[in-house]
Amino acid sequence: MLAPAISLFLLKKLPFSHFTFPRWQSMLAITLIGILMGFDPRARVVPPDAPPGMTAMPLWAAVVFGVLTIWVGFLVILGVLRWWMKRGGRWDGQGDLFNLVAASWLVVDVLGAGLVAMGVPFLWMLPLWLYSVWVGANALSGAIPKASLGYSIGGIAISIIPTIIVSGLVMGVLGFALAVLTGVPPAAR
Repeated sequence: MLAPAISLFLLKKLPFSHFTFPRWQSMLAITLIGILMGFDPRARVVPPDAPPGMTAMPLWAAVVFGVLTIWVGFLVILGVLRWWMKRGGRWDGQGDLFNLVAASWLVVDVLGAGLVAMGVPFLWMLPLWLYSVWVGANALSGAIPKASLGYSIGGIAISIIPTIIVSGLVMGVLGFALAVLTGVPPAAR
């Protein structure tokens, strides 16, 4: 998985045949990105204007939130892209889209999540996150010849909206579950 992921990061167009590696490698890559997201120090900081008694999120909870959030986002994006790429006969459904998307995320998102975990401000990360969209779109257009780079960028952009909605719902449910587990009411978190 690493060789195609590096090639995609360098914007090389690869056919689907390069993404026939075992699915567990893709699953491990997505989980790694989620773990790194959980190490973001801002996720565990109590704001100065927080109500009295509010405690910081434990590291284990931040990691669980990171892993679940990245998986929810990945699966929603994958579902939207599967639908989007089949529109107009651009893609016949042949090829491992799961592995392709995971490989396109691996290098740029591990780099981005790692830098965020080290405390690099989000604004400084914006060029890298935009590059992530470019890498993903380039990977899609390389594996699916009938899908242009612009069409692929559109698919990624469209997939962001349901991802934000579903991730927000999952975060709300997880926040409530964490409050129940820790005994701290949601209003005091």
